[in-house]
This record gives sequence, C-alpha cells and structure tokens, in this order.
Amino acid sequence: MSAPAALLRAVLVLVAALALATLGSRTSVLLPDLVLPVVVAGALRSGTGGGLLLGLAAGWVVDLVPPGAAVLGTGALAYAACGLLAGAGRREGVVPWGWVAAVGGAASAVLAACRVAVAVATGAPVSLPTVAGSFVLTTTLCALVVPVLVRAERRLAAGRPA
Repeated sequence: MSAPAALLRAVLVLVAALALATLGSRTSVLLPDLVLPVVVAGALRSGTGGGLLLGLAAGWVVDLVPPGAAVLGTGALAYAACGLLAGAGRREGVVPWGWVAAVGGAASAVLAACRVAVAVATGAPVSLPTVAGSFVLTTTLCALVVPVLVRAERRLAAGRPA
C-alpha cells in the first residue's frame, strides 16, 4: 500500500467517525455507518490481512470518539470482522459494481449482527426496525461510495492525482 493511500484511509476514517458522532448526537434521523465503506474499500484493495488491520484501527477510532463505546473494543472487533470478510472478497483488476455491492452488504450484515450481539450481551434494548434500516442505508452507501474510493486508491497507487 502506498503512503498516499494509507493517509487517505486514515483521514477518511477519522472524518467519517467524527461526522457520525456529530450527526448522531444532533439528530434523531437514522444514519448509515459512514466508516464501513472506508473499511470495505481498503479491504478490497489490500486483502484479508490489510482489511483486518484497517477494520481494527477504524473500530478503535469509532470506539474512542465521544460518546465512545459502551464496552471498549467491541467496535474494533466488529470492524475487524468486517474488514476480514471484505478482504476475502478482493479481486484483481476492475471489480464489478455488483460484487462491491454484495461485499458491502455482507460487511453491513456482519456489523449489524455484531452490534445486536453486543446489545443483547450488555442488556441494551434492540430495535429491529432501526437495525434493519441502518443495514439498508449502510449497504446502499457501500454500493455507492466504495467503487469511488477503490478507484481513488487505484489512481493514488498509480501515482496519478485522485
């Protein structure tokens, strides 16, 4: 992975986590997960190992951005699982949009399942309509944004401006 691509991922994860925390605290509107598309795009470019590490780092950022996680580390493990899954979907060359949408949907499902499991384990209430809505929004966001992020990383790796 090139240094500009790594810097792009780090900046995007931080901005997405801060935006999600800010928007989530100011509105009651259901929001998609803004960090997951960055993890999926990075994992599709770097494979399982890179996806796992990117997901772990992104999850720690999400866990540490106020208001933080109820149980520190659960977000890191959930995003690491998503990065590992998305990295397993890595393909060489041009990746078809349908494949990206399927990988984004699978990663969204894993993230939703992890969040439900943590909520059940901690005794927090679980709203299935909210979980389903967030899943649909995050899957849609992944299908729309991940191809753009993959293309930008490819251009950065080739030495051309994004």
